[in-house]
Parts: sequence; C-alpha cells; structure tokens
Amino acid sequence: MLTNKLWHALCYFTLLSSYTAYASEIAVKESIETCGQIDTERHSERTDVNFKDTDIDYGSATVGKIDIDASPIFDENNPDENNWVFRLVNRLHVKTKAGVIKDDLLFKPGDNLQDVSISASERTLNTRRYLTNAKISPAPPCNGVSNVTVSTRDVWTLKPKLSLSRSGGNNNSSAGFEDSNFFGTGKSVSIMRFNNDQRSGQVYSYYDPNTGAYKSALKLRYSDNSDGIEKKFQIYRDFLDISTDWSGGIFYGDKSEVASVYDLGKKVFNYEQQSKSASVFYGRRLDSASVDNEYARRIIFGITSSADTFTPDTIVPNSSFYLPTDRDENIAWIEYQKEIDDYISTTNVQQINRPEYFNLGGKFTARLGYSNSNISSDFNAYLLDIEDSYAYKLKDNHLIIGSTKLTGRYTDSGLLNSAIEGDVSYYWKNMERGQFFAKLSGLKGYNLYQDTIIELGGDTGLRGYPSHYQSGDKNILFTMEQHFFGNTEWLSLFYAGAAVFFDAGSAWGTTSNSPDWVKDVGVGLRFSGTRNGSREEGEHNVLHMDIVAPLDGSSDISSYQFRVKTEKRF
Repeated sequence: MLTNKLWHALCYFTLLSSYTAYASEIAVKESIETCGQIDTERHSERTDVNFKDTDIDYGSATVGKIDIDASPIFDENNPDENNWVFRLVNRLHVKTKAGVIKDDLLFKPGDNLQDVSISASERTLNTRRYLTNAKISPAPPCNGVSNVTVSTRDVWTLKPKLSLSRSGGNNNSSAGFEDSNFFGTGKSVSIMRFNNDQRSGQVYSYYDPNTGAYKSALKLRYSDNSDGIEKKFQIYRDFLDISTDWSGGIFYGDKSEVASVYDLGKKVFNYEQQSKSASVFYGRRLDSASVDNEYARRIIFGITSSADTFTPDTIVPNSSFYLPTDRDENIAWIEYQKEIDDYISTTNVQQINRPEYFNLGGKFTARLGYSNSNISSDFNAYLLDIEDSYAYKLKDNHLIIGSTKLTGRYTDSGLLNSAIEGDVSYYWKNMERGQFFAKLSGLKGYNLYQDTIIELGGDTGLRGYPSHYQSGDKNILFTMEQHFFGNTEWLSLFYAGAAVFFDAGSAWGTTSNSPDWVKDVGVGLRFSGTRNGSREEGEHNVLHMDIVAPLDGSSDISSYQFRVKTEKRF
C-alpha cells in the first residue's frame, strides 16, 4: 500500500516536473521571440546619434538578431509615391543585397552593445552612394540580449549621364554611364567622357567600398585624355572607428598631362608633366594609450616613392616663367593620430533635410618623415605634416567647424615647398528654416615648387570671376551667406533652397599682376535630390544655380556670371 502511494507520488512529481520544464521552455522561447521589440515610432523619427532609448537600462547587453529593413526607392504605401512611373522605377531597380548592408556593420551577434560601433556603422551606411536615411536601433534587452534593426532606403544609381555645367566663365560637360550600386552589390562602375577648359578625355573607373576582405576598399581608374594617360590602383583599409585595431594600404599612380599657368584667367605658360608615385602603409591602434568609447591613439608607418618630370609643351612658353625642376624621391615616414569620438547628428547645415555628422571631439595628426632624393642630395629633406580639425557647438543654434594644417619640408637650404593653411566656418540657425554662414580661409606658401600654384577664381571661391583669376604663393578668402532651406519634397524627387552670398578674396605674392582684393555678390537656388545616388562617396550632391556680379577687377570681365555647378555642400 505504501509502495503504491510512493509510486503514484513519484509519477505525479515526474509529470509535474516535465510539464513545468516544458512550460518554462515555451515561455523562454516566446519571450525571445516577442520581447525586445523596438519603438518603431522613435526608430523612424530619430535624428540624433543616441540610438538607445534613454529610459531603458541596456547594461551589459549583447547584440542578438540583426534585422535588415531595406526599403525600395519609392514607398508605394504613400499615395504621393504610388504612381505608375515610381512603381516602374522600383521594378527596374536592383535592390541592395542585405549582405552588402551587413558587411558594413562594425558589430555582429554576440558582441557587446556599444554606442561607438553602432553609431559609426550608421554613419558609414549614410556615406554610401546607394543608400539614404540609414538608421540603426537596438531593442530593449531581453535576457541580456538586444535585437538590432537596421533600416535603409535605396536610391536610384543607374545613370546614363549627361552633365552640363558652367563655372568661372567656362563650360564643362560629361556624358556616359555610371552605376554606383552595380546589380545591388554596392560596387561602382563608371564609363565617362568629359570636356572642360583644361582637357577632354574618357574615364573608366571601378570602386568597391567594401571588398569583404577585412572591410577593405578597392579603387581602379584609367583615363585616356587629350593631353595624356592616367592610371590608378589603390586597396586600403581605413580606421573605421575608434575601436578599429589596424589599417593598411597600397597605392600606385601614373599620370601624364599638360599643365598650365594662368594670370587673370588667361593661360600664360604650358608644360608637360609626368608623375609616378607608389606607397604602402600599415597602422595600429595603441590600445594601452586609448580609452574605449572615448578616443583612440594610433601609429602608422609608411614608405612613399614619387617622381615628377617636366618638359616644355609644343606651345612656345612665356619667357617670364620657368619650367619646374624634376623631382625623384623616396620617403620613409611615421604618423601619430589621436581621434576623440564625440559625434552629433543634425540637419540643414551643409545639406538640405539630410542627416549630417560632426565630430565635436576633433582629430589630430602629425607625420614625421625623411626624403632621400635620387637627383641630388641638395633636395634631401626632413618632412613634417601636422593637421588639427575641430568643431564646437555653442548653445543649440551655433556651430563652429575648422582646421589648421602645416606642411613642412626642411632642406640644407631651408624651407622648401612648405605651407601653412587654415579655415574656420560659422553656422548660425537664425530662423526656423534658415541659417547664416560665414567662412574665412587662408594659405601661405614658402618657397613653393614652380608647379605648386595657389589660385583663386570662379571655381575656387570667387564665384563672380573667371577660373584661375588670381595666383600667387598666398591667398585669403572670406565668404558670407544667408541660407533658406525648403521643407517640401518636390515631386517626391528633390528638396529646394536658396542663398544670398558675398565673396571677397585675394591671391598674391609672385609675378602675378592681379589686384589685391576682389569681391562679388550673388543669389542662387539649391537643389538636393532625394532619390538619386551621390557623385562621390561620403558626400551628397547639391546643385547650385547662381547669378553672380563681380564688384572689382578689369573692364574685360563680364558684368555677371551665370553658374550651374554641382557642389558638395549647400
């Protein structure tokens, strides 16, 4: 009797334990599948770099499942974007592959959930020419795991290209084919024919921003121009964020061209230049001298070989100018970097209604090298390059961005081809959809090479004057603008804005007989496409259409300049 009761009790306990374990397993599974959902409204509207919900304790959570939410070019659930033209574009477009997006992420399942890696990954995705509005948001942690959602939107990248522009009194054109997201792989292929005031030619280029091997990038370029040939090869891995432990790369370039010297916008001297260069570098993050999630110190070693030869052009040279001296040198160098991670994200600073990132922490680099000349020991030199970039946010509506750079080459005869330059930009949001902008920049050269000419003109800051209008060994440029940012996405294709601006500057210090200061005023429209890819990686195109009136200069300058040019900023 007692035995039967014990037997029944044991069976009951076993069944109860089995049921409890099964119920617990089901509960955990359901917990993993249902917990940790992101706040979809916050995810879609977030504009800051603080990807985490501030009222949630993420603690030491690790990355769980990574979901890629890649949207097409046009949202067919939006009535404004649901028409037969936009639907056809979506059907013709080859969508970016999820693996291409995942390859750009600096984190993987099982990694610690770190602000630096996720915000840096988001910045990287937003630099890609084939994506826009990239956002990365982790869900609240569940059992120590946080699932991450990566949302992006594709843009149209296949472009039979016909481009006409006018700047500095010169007409420029290009025509060809370009796809910066070839069959959804993220790779860029371009075949282009161009014509400008200096040369014409045909360019073939290939660019892979992430080869899949150690997140390295590959660039290939071949250009057959009216005045020579250009060949470039480069494979490299950058420091992707402050946690990246190493970088490295190889570069080779070979270019021949006819270069020109200008005075008041007119050619006064031509010469042929053949340039060859090759370099290799390798760098490491100094872990013991870095602080995770705050800053990184790095050391980079490199070797560079370069040669430049100069010959007179078929045009009889101007007797008042001299042919540059040939150069052939091997350089060994070491570089130190310190980068502080303190990024902010904002809009309507240099773009129209697009996420923009500015590092308030800044970056400092210093490079020391030695150049051994293969022509004469007189050209042997110690090299010193220093650059410091910075940004400051003053209250909510004021932003200052600037940089200072020193390039020094010291020989037995003193400084050679050395320069110091700097710039500072001030942005003030002085109205809800407007901004005041001012920039001051300057450069001073010391015993520059004959082919290193400092210029100002219609395509280098003085928008009311011809290209190459002034030249010398020093310059200064001041720009002041009032920006107006539109909030309407016209035809679901572009944003529009406007600007009123004033330029004043001067380049002087050599045999150029140009006046000291020249000034101009102008007004213009700005257009920023929302569904098309950018021209360059890390930049978004803004089309400028300006009417500019010069206030100084000689009588043969047009009373106004009409400029149509694609720029990198508003």
